Amino acid sequence: MTTTALPNASDTAAEETTSPASDLEDIGLFPIKLRLPEAVIAAGPDAREGWFWDLCLANHASVWQMELTADGELELMPPTFEPSDVQENRTAGEVYLWDKEQGYPGLPTGATSGYRLPNGALRVPDAAWTALENVRTKEPGDRGGRPYCPDFVVEIRSTTQSRPSDLDELLNKMQEYMENGAQLGWLIDPVERTVRIYRAGADEPELLTDPETLDGENVLTGFAFNVRRLIFDLQ
Repeated sequence: MTTTALPNASDTAAEETTSPASDLEDIGLFPIKLRLPEAVIAAGPDAREGWFWDLCLANHASVWQMELTADGELELMPPTFEPSDVQENRTAGEVYLWDKEQGYPGLPTGATSGYRLPNGALRVPDAAWTALENVRTKEPGDRGGRPYCPDFVVEIRSTTQSRPSDLDELLNKMQEYMENGAQLGWLIDPVERTVRIYRAGADEPELLTDPETLDGENVLTGFAFNVRRLIFDLQ
């Protein structure tokens, strides 16, 4: 009689919990990038944005967040999971409360508002604010994102962005904001408990390690954000 050895239970469990991806230091899962049709890209920024919003409306029930790069790539990110969802809401909420206390001198937005930057990219920062004198209204018949870059932008590294390449994507995005007119930007990284402060005219961002508070400086005058309590120590 022929007998067949059964796999050891511990070996089976190890095989089930180990995937090819776990052997790679960085496989860059997100954002998923899809190239737009070349004819749409060649037609220019207005055509790309029109295509983008048609796609968004056709998939309005989708849980994926979509952004559009300046060179015609569609970027898809998964839903925001805990605690990143609360971190984003708290940050945008604090900016709104500061704006309210100041008598509404600008327009604060959260992680559902899109901006069409001067370079043609359509971005959705986790929090943003723009002084009223810098707000541009859309032309009649236009649709889509706000047609300007915010004065102040915040991006928060989420739980789905833990790999080095994910941080690189965020660094590039922050640089894009600054090159398109932002005056102040915060890249908040709960993974490493750091904050990079971007300022207009500065060659490099300032790196802060585990700061307690962040200052709105001369853009959001008097705004103090307790990043340690509201972001880093959030359970």
